[in-house]
Amino acid sequence: MSRGPENTFIASVHKHLAPAVYSMKNHNEYNGGIADVWYDGPLGDLWIEYKFITVPKRDDTIVKIDLSELQKNWLRDRYDNGRNVSVIVGCKDGGVWFDNREWEEPINAGEFRRCLIPRHGLAVIISERVARG
Repeated sequence: MSRGPENTFIASVHKHLAPAVYSMKNHNEYNGGIADVWYDGPLGDLWIEYKFITVPKRDDTIVKIDLSELQKNWLRDRYDNGRNVSVIVGCKDGGVWFDNREWEEPINAGEFRRCLIPRHGLAVIISERVARG
């Protein structure tokens, strides 16, 4: 099994998770669109779709969050049902957390860089959402 940049990024976030956080990587070739990782803890659950990109050099260039239609539909439907879903778009310098369907709104490279959170910080947010850190 090859370990691409997205899986390497996910692993680099996971190594900072609180011990009380359970995570399960999802892959189902018969049911597409399911978020990449399900997290569970005493406070509830969280579903995160991860993407990994190279950030455009020009600040005004729109960052492409390459979600498939199946992924968009799955995330939207779970969100509309009251589930905790987010998208994390990673890059070599960290990641940007998209909540409340913010992944559907365009973001330029300059704003993306301003919103970057280090991998450890992403793990803290996950941990706080499901297990009080």
